Amino acid sequence: MYLGLSRNIALVFTSFLLLGSAYAEPLQCQSCHQEQVADWQASHHYRAMNPASAEFVLGAFDGQRITFEQQTLTLSKEGDDFVLHREYPNGNTESEKIHYTFGYQPLQQYLVADERGGYQFIPLAWDSRPTAEGGQRWFILHPQQRSTDEFHHTQMGQNWNHMCADCHSTDFKKQFSSQSNHFASSYTAINVGCAACHGDSEQHLQWANGDKNIASKGFSKDIGTQVALFSRDADSSLIPQGEVKQTEQIAQCATCHARRSQLADREPHAELLDTFKPALITSQLYHVDGQILDEDYVWGSFLQSKMYAAGVTCSNCHNPHSGKLKLGGNQTCTQCHDSNQYQSTEHHGHTLGSTGSQCVDCHMPSTTYMQVDPRRDHSLRVPRPDLSIQTQAPNACNGCHQDKTPQWAVNAIKTWHPDSNYLGKSHFSQAFYAADQGLPTASQLLTRIAQSSEYTDIIRASALARMARYPDKNTLVAISRAVRDEEPLKRLGAIEAAKGFPLSQRYTLLHPLLTDPRLAIRTGAARALAAMLVAPFPNNLKDDPRDELEQALEEYRQTERYNNERASSHTNLGNLALELEQLNKAREHYLKAITVEPIYIPAYVNLADLQRRLGNEKQAQAVLAQALLQDDKNADVHYALAMSWVRGKSRTKAKEHLALAAQYGGVNHIYTYGCSSMRWVRPKTL
Repeated sequence: MYLGLSRNIALVFTSFLLLGSAYAEPLQCQSCHQEQVADWQASHHYRAMNPASAEFVLGAFDGQRITFEQQTLTLSKEGDDFVLHREYPNGNTESEKIHYTFGYQPLQQYLVADERGGYQFIPLAWDSRPTAEGGQRWFILHPQQRSTDEFHHTQMGQNWNHMCADCHSTDFKKQFSSQSNHFASSYTAINVGCAACHGDSEQHLQWANGDKNIASKGFSKDIGTQVALFSRDADSSLIPQGEVKQTEQIAQCATCHARRSQLADREPHAELLDTFKPALITSQLYHVDGQILDEDYVWGSFLQSKMYAAGVTCSNCHNPHSGKLKLGGNQTCTQCHDSNQYQSTEHHGHTLGSTGSQCVDCHMPSTTYMQVDPRRDHSLRVPRPDLSIQTQAPNACNGCHQDKTPQWAVNAIKTWHPDSNYLGKSHFSQAFYAADQGLPTASQLLTRIAQSSEYTDIIRASALARMARYPDKNTLVAISRAVRDEEPLKRLGAIEAAKGFPLSQRYTLLHPLLTDPRLAIRTGAARALAAMLVAPFPNNLKDDPRDELEQALEEYRQTERYNNERASSHTNLGNLALELEQLNKAREHYLKAITVEPIYIPAYVNLADLQRRLGNEKQAQAVLAQALLQDDKNADVHYALAMSWVRGKSRTKAKEHLALAAQYGGVNHIYTYGCSSMRWVRPKTL
């Protein structure tokens, strides 16, 4: 790592940081790729993370005083250092040096060192937009977060080493020791350099120096476009102009531009699912029709699109080195779509040049995250206000015309396009909505989606995942086909779907995936089948599968150990040990989870349940009381305590905690039902 270097020195330093490194950096690349390096130096990738120096810091460290959590925060510049001072109500003060900037536009964050060898974000961010847009100001990024919330600035949700470094630096190695509770992280470049996308460059440099025996210019992955240009046929379908070649561009971009969990440090030649487990279209991350809800970072949206299905890749629209659009305004779209047809009032129904006349206004609506950062939905969908009526999903029309109803938007579209038949057309959101609502038609609808080539692979995989609630013949057939499918996302969906079946039947469905070539799939299958190690295997098996299950399960454990700075990973290992009837190991993992991340309540609840299972009811109550010291408004803890007191035949204490569970549990009807069953009446004020 390095600190406080100028741009030119920094480039030299990162280029030769590791002697003998196989990762070339910009100074080496620049001799042949001057234009690309110049584009990169003006990009967000270049500004992904930098030393906190005058060159890179955008925020006003001018002595401003900001009140936050009963503290007074002062931001100042002292010599070459940028410093955050904290003043507490009792008069005590602390000072923290800003080590790094993080990001660039439309906001910039700042990192300070923590006591574990890592870096944490300060609670303030700088709004780097122009003053006319409301920018050039400090703001509290998560104003509603309590100290017991994951994304409070003191917690792991704001830890750079775990949350951010893998995508904002190059060749990052996390290297956390749970024994010492300390990071020893490293990287070869502080920001997102050439090697972050192109990988190991040793062979490429040999090729560039004249060794023509090296294939593919020395790179193990082709990350070019699949098709350089498209046109449209009479049915308005995208038609490739020229040969379609298979590349790994989208998968490579997805290593950062996707919502995913990480299984290991990234390696330059690894496939996406050997290092990451990408998220499917779930109700926690997406609206029921696949539009962005939580931050999904583009990949999961784009894989739903007709553009992706036609072979469009990221660099058809974006300059991969600057990150900017290749063409301005609607020209990005009209490089394939006929401008006379689509840039007309007859098509979009808006005055030319107004909001609504730009393609992205209707087909890529934006959602704002981090208070000031609007990000566009890359599913490139046609507005469907008719689906809003059916499923409550948002639509682009009412996103602008918020004073109107979805039916008004339906009528307006029919006025512009009286001959169009897309309104009312069946859509996967109807199946997803039925599943999320527990409707009796869900199984049949999901089965059709999962097995229909009409839908993209990520939608079919997501339909499979939702079928876990419906372990019937439809689901059985869908899983059996998906396990044999070449598309790995469908196999991930099949693993989720199979969790609704009894263990022996689940094993019959999933055991071929224990030797899948992709780490995310075989470890997912192993975890779903782990209990087979303490259950009798089917008698009709020709070979004993125990070895392959144990091997894949050990790989699963390793993926959890990789994230052992988080309590959730220790808790997952505890749950596995519990399932394997290794009760002492389970207890050790739960205790370690509490030590590593004391705010993580599931570890307490699971440990308390283990104590109950061992007949130690008083110890279970003590664990839950310890959890309440961390978060006295946690409904799950109060409910667990209530059940403990029910077992102890103390109805008064049970009702007290059930009341608190109902009060803090929101719409969880289990808590309210528990209260009413004990003749407790929920107050009208709750």
